[in-house]
Amino acid sequence: MNQDRLDRVDKSPDEQKSGRSVSSLHPIERKILSILRFKEDWITDEELAAESNLTLDQIRRGVEWLKYKNLIQIDEFNDVSFALSKSVLDADKFVLPERKLVNTIQAGTSVIPQIIKSSSFKGNSNELFGAIRYSKKNHWVHIEGDKISLLDDVLQQSDEEQLIDKLFASKRLLLSKLDSKDKASFEDLKKRPNILTLEKIVKKRIKLSLDNTKDIDDLLKTGDRISRKMSKDILISGEWKNIEFEQLDVEAPLPLFNCGMKNPLIDFIDEVKEILIGMGFSEIEGSFTQPSFWNFDALFIPQDHSAREMQDTFYLKSNQGLSYALEKEKLLIESVSQVHKECWNTLWNKEESRPYVLRTHTTPVTLQYLWQKSPTSDKLFLIDRVFRNEKVTYKHLIEFHQVEGIFTSKDANLRQLIGIQSEFYKKLGVNKIKFWPTFFPYTEPSMQSMVYNEKLNKWIELFGMGIFRTEVTKPLGIKQPVLAWGGGFERLAMIRFDLEDIRDLYSNKLKWLKSVPRCLL
Repeated sequence: MNQDRLDRVDKSPDEQKSGRSVSSLHPIERKILSILRFKEDWITDEELAAESNLTLDQIRRGVEWLKYKNLIQIDEFNDVSFALSKSVLDADKFVLPERKLVNTIQAGTSVIPQIIKSSSFKGNSNELFGAIRYSKKNHWVHIEGDKISLLDDVLQQSDEEQLIDKLFASKRLLLSKLDSKDKASFEDLKKRPNILTLEKIVKKRIKLSLDNTKDIDDLLKTGDRISRKMSKDILISGEWKNIEFEQLDVEAPLPLFNCGMKNPLIDFIDEVKEILIGMGFSEIEGSFTQPSFWNFDALFIPQDHSAREMQDTFYLKSNQGLSYALEKEKLLIESVSQVHKECWNTLWNKEESRPYVLRTHTTPVTLQYLWQKSPTSDKLFLIDRVFRNEKVTYKHLIEFHQVEGIFTSKDANLRQLIGIQSEFYKKLGVNKIKFWPTFFPYTEPSMQSMVYNEKLNKWIELFGMGIFRTEVTKPLGIKQPVLAWGGGFERLAMIRFDLEDIRDLYSNKLKWLKSVPRCLL
């Protein structure tokens, strides 16, 4: 039973209908009502915050609660916030054109043609004529022919000058807070170029909705509620029956604790591992460094393939290659070399298989497992780092994670592979999925999966998939079909975290890192 239902227990129908029960008031609501009780006119949320010593966020939350209980009225109104423009603030000493005119005349120049040529106006006749118009309005000058003379009122500041002084002192003012004289000055200055900057804002004002203040007094007349925690003694003694406990704001923000936590990407990796284990897959691991034999040759990638070039692969300086001591390895190497010779119609060079590389994909680990275990039926996966000698962009990294899985049995087929992939995506919350044919050197048939990104409003390529070619499985001693799928894990993570740049996953932006909730497994 929630607190709102508890509040309604044992109350009259009128109380239940209006929600005007003392036990239904939060301390924030009581504080707001105690201020509104003595306000006959509207009051803004900023004014409420200032009078109550509550934060603006607390005021807005309390106002929404009181509105739901029909205790207050809320009205939205437009206001204008204005300040002096940058050109005015950057000026050494800003004066209005009419004051320039007065200063020029006081300096001894009173004939209009000479005033135009003065350093104050620099030939700008439009500015001078505007200055004359405002000076006459302020009763500062008298004009006879082309000569201008000053009147006594020139010693007084104009209303516009007074408002500018207020802006220099306050930085920014609200139109709604101005008196009638300042509002007229604002309207005048608003028409002049490059003096004010304006910003339209929408504000809320609040007022009690009860006509009879006695209703509010009834709500507030009971004493403060006892702020106590529930304890074993209170429960055993039955004291809780006579205590009105403070309500708890379960949506109130908590203080930020700068405690350590996992990177969101690692959390997501753990989540995907849980999903795959739940689908019956077992996890395997392998070395980051692999001989070219396992990284390329065993995967039926020809030795003249462009992926084996230095531009695409990180080669290690070590000259240690394959160990040919074991008879079984010798047989495997001979089988693989024979397949390359027959299918690619080229000579296979043993020395090309020796150099060690930073693995460009996780599949060498899978192949070594198949060769060593020779399973007749198995479901395996691994999520680990791979390395590519590529240019770093918004969608490419030099070092990233790859997720890969295989399923092998005598009855394995392409329909099962599509079903496995569809189930995997659905467990991640992705329901729009489609597949289309493609080409990979070591699978046939091969397919590519696509998922629909709601945020980007387009289809995104994700994992490659297919059935290992017999040219790959036969040398390993595997006779039954092997379904395989995999791809870059970071691309999947970009969809999960709504990112458009893959580099953000490895940034040191603490604000983003701490804002990502832990994945719920």
